[in-house]
Amino acid sequence: MGYGVMAYAVDIDNLVALCGSGDDRMRRAICGRFRSDIQRTNDELGWSNERGEPSVFTAINHLVMGGERTLDGAMYGYGFKVIVEFSGRFLDNSPFYPCPSRHLSDTVDVELAGLGATIRMIDLIFGGAPVEFPAPDDFPAIGHWSAAKVAANVEPLRAAASTEAKTIAGWLDKASAAGRGVIGFYH
Repeated sequence: MGYGVMAYAVDIDNLVALCGSGDDRMRRAICGRFRSDIQRTNDELGWSNERGEPSVFTAINHLVMGGERTLDGAMYGYGFKVIVEFSGRFLDNSPFYPCPSRHLSDTVDVELAGLGATIRMIDLIFGGAPVEFPAPDDFPAIGHWSAAKVAANVEPLRAAASTEAKTIAGWLDKASAAGRGVIGFYH
């Protein structure tokens, strides 16, 4: 199957406000909507689905409700991804799944730079989350482009030629039309 990029158009300011808000109603809505996906992730990664045990459910609780973040960074990474899925809109990733990270840096980012864009795919997947939590040692890799960066790069990508760059141009069009940024995951 391989690794790839999953990108979401998200109101990053609202997402940052949600994390640490203590909004238990939202926490329950997120966990309820994605319960089976969260359970599957816990099962695949050997984490527990038992109440009170460290898991993606616990990570979501810590991220939304605030407090100490003492779990493995990967749990927070996957928990954050669930919150982003709840808050954002998935963007077509067909040219990027599967896709080796080296292709993103050595080919796609070179094309983006040649078009005059200031965004880089490597930043979208390895630039870090806009919310603080322990970084995953491995996967998922996380990064983001702010709404301002997205808006500033719409025009340079209008001349995109490759499928990859045209796909990114589509991401920027959709995100900027809604005043949103883009958050990416790689796993």
